[in-house]
Amino acid sequence: MLAASCAEERLKEPTRLASSDAWSRVADPAKDVFASVRPEDASCDDDGYYVEPLSLAFEVNTGLCDYLTVSQLTPVALFAGDRVELIGSHDTLVASAPSQGYMGFAIDGEILWEFSVPIPRDPEIFTEEVVLTRDFPAGAEMQLHVHNHGDNTWELQSVRCLPADAEE
Repeated sequence: MLAASCAEERLKEPTRLASSDAWSRVADPAKDVFASVRPEDASCDDDGYYVEPLSLAFEVNTGLCDYLTVSQLTPVALFAGDRVELIGSHDTLVASAPSQGYMGFAIDGEILWEFSVPIPRDPEIFTEEVVLTRDFPAGAEMQLHVHNHGDNTWELQSVRCLPADAEE
């Protein structure tokens, strides 16, 4: 549910910030908050990221897309003290040699959350909360980033705002 009133009004209840089908690829390195970690040999086929039909999560297959940053705009204003909750997962992570897998999340050019795991690794589901230290206007750009070596699958199931004053 999105806030229906003034864009700068503080949210009263948990609110979805991202839609799985609204992520769009950030192709220009100058606009990619995560460009500093881009390997020179990175490649990404458009078939390597999609909305998974059963879970409706945003999924990245790193066998087809080993480096991806996508973006969408926040539908509401966010305030210092609000929490951004991210729920995601990865399948069993494998590679031809030990490596690292990485997922990151940024708003308005600021990396707020990073998740780095060694490969190989068993599958896992993670829920992370980031407490915002400043306000973000409605329409701020969110970026999600995934990279790793090997043929692996990462999913982002949910991005929500849990307002500082919300009752859960």
